[in-house]
Amino acid sequence: MKFNILIFDDEILVCNSLKRILVNDNLNIITVSDLTSARDILKKEPIDLVLLDYNLGDTDGLTVLKEVHKKYPGMLIVMLTAYATVDIAVSAMKYGAFDFLQKGEDSDYIIYTVQRALDTMKLKKEVNELRSQCQKEANLPDLIYFSKKMHQVVQLYKDFARTDTTVLLTGETGTGKSLLAKYIHKKSNRFHNPIITINCAAIPSELLESELFGYEEGAFTNAKRKGKRGLIEQAHGGTLFLDEIGEMSLEMQSKLLHVLEHNEFYKVGGTRPTKVDVRIITATNKNLNKALDSKQFRTDLYYRLNVAEIKIPPLRDRNKDILPLAKIFIEEYNQVFNKHVKGLNEDSELFLTSSLWPGNIRELKNYIERKMLLVKSDILSPDEYYDQQIIRSQNELSNTGLFNISLNPEPDINLLHLSRRLLIEQALDITENNRSKAAKLLGIPRTSLNHYIKKYTIS
Repeated sequence: MKFNILIFDDEILVCNSLKRILVNDNLNIITVSDLTSARDILKKEPIDLVLLDYNLGDTDGLTVLKEVHKKYPGMLIVMLTAYATVDIAVSAMKYGAFDFLQKGEDSDYIIYTVQRALDTMKLKKEVNELRSQCQKEANLPDLIYFSKKMHQVVQLYKDFARTDTTVLLTGETGTGKSLLAKYIHKKSNRFHNPIITINCAAIPSELLESELFGYEEGAFTNAKRKGKRGLIEQAHGGTLFLDEIGEMSLEMQSKLLHVLEHNEFYKVGGTRPTKVDVRIITATNKNLNKALDSKQFRTDLYYRLNVAEIKIPPLRDRNKDILPLAKIFIEEYNQVFNKHVKGLNEDSELFLTSSLWPGNIRELKNYIERKMLLVKSDILSPDEYYDQQIIRSQNELSNTGLFNISLNPEPDINLLHLSRRLLIEQALDITENNRSKAAKLLGIPRTSLNHYIKKYTIS
């Protein structure tokens, strides 16, 4: 395995000296003496280790350390200093340095420190390769996202995946909660162990307990002779994903709370607890706050599940993701149906990005599948009958609250102008400032929209 090392010191002699000490066939060593060059290299090259001078003259090494650590969190950094002190060491470690070296240190010690850092990086790379392999074996597709809201979701899931904390996924039906749960598992330290999924809404409440906890021999009529291992026990060392957690009965909620608090459970008909090491991820499309108010969901369980919540936005709030997702689905169904569709025409693109997709990604995928099944050319174009059905159903959704404005009558306030401005601002927000789509959503010509934007000085 070959590694890329960047040596950043404002003294060229120091750079060259370190390069001579470290040079070998397994290392690609790059030296820079100014911040601009360092930034350019970091953008262009996959650097594994940075040897960074503490005192860079025009800039502060610790400032650069914080910048690099923030932009490239997986990169290892060893600080270089002419005069090592405890304060310098503490500051360097505080801001993310792997280690620090004193200039003029014995060559063998420099090589040893660098090798130790590279061994750590090698282990990280091997683990990442294993995770990638597990992802391929699990047939997990790449996450497709360009919208700002999904960037935030992905960053959250990556942060939460590194821990063992309980995660609650919320969002409308079809937004991809199940897929995200699998990603969290595959990016966690439990990736080599199983993720067990159960839909709480699909199993009658009287059977859910035996499915989750298993049962002892003779626990009830028709029980298997040797009993049964429940899904929690099967997920030992891995992850248990409880989909539609809002549908779980209050009795089962109490027993799940016991698992979370004590890492143990009782099988049906059992008298001794079974210890378990399992991470729990839950998902729901229900408003759990309303369920709390109506006493349909336990408050203590809610707070245990809601340690780390990820709210997945609906597709209508992720406008930039629609066309990339559609193209992925087109390619997928090219393989399934043995077709050679190249893409979408302009009218189809406008239709897709202007639609609300109440069924979210699942509905979009089903729509593309139907179009691909019937298409006779190499380009997808609008279907008058089927698309009009979708438009009607989405108009019904828009009437239930796509636009939401609140007006408070005050002296000298023109409510007509205010409501017009608020509607335009919301339409621009929904369409991510695409004026053609916003005008279509509002049912007005683009020229009229431009007139009102200028009139009301909407930025």
